[in-house]
Amino acid sequence: MDRRALNDTRTDGPPTATPLTPVALHILIALGDGPRHGYALMQQVVARGVRDVALAPDTLYRLLGRLRTDGLIAEIDRAEIDGRPPRGGGETRRRYYRLTARGRHAALGEKRRVVALIAAMDATTLLRDPCGADTPRPAPQGQRPRSEETPCAD
Repeated sequence: MDRRALNDTRTDGPPTATPLTPVALHILIALGDGPRHGYALMQQVVARGVRDVALAPDTLYRLLGRLRTDGLIAEIDRAEIDGRPPRGGGETRRRYYRLTARGRHAALGEKRRVVALIAAMDATTLLRDPCGADTPRPAPQGQRPRSEETPCAD
């Protein structure tokens, strides 16, 4: 396999033509903390409390391949992470990934896109909280949370 293709850090042109999927964005966010292997990526996404993302191994590895092809992540050797060679066993089969400059650019672009979307939502009266709060409040002890039927009942 061509190591130059694996370590592509191009920043020319837009990193992605369309917004990233939620799963892809969560992978880039997890790699923002440093290189990881596939299973550690799944654990990191779960540890962050992400519940709306299905991340089965086949889904993860297909996505990692696509992100690598798009130049958003790169496959690296363990030695590039900590200078140690693989220990053997399953360690030799593990593939490690890191965020590329292009991937960081794409993640930051997604952040700007989401912030702009939230600003647009906040600017419309249709989506404002009918009780005047922009964020949901927890229900007082012993009471039900507010619902659409009783939007301002406390």
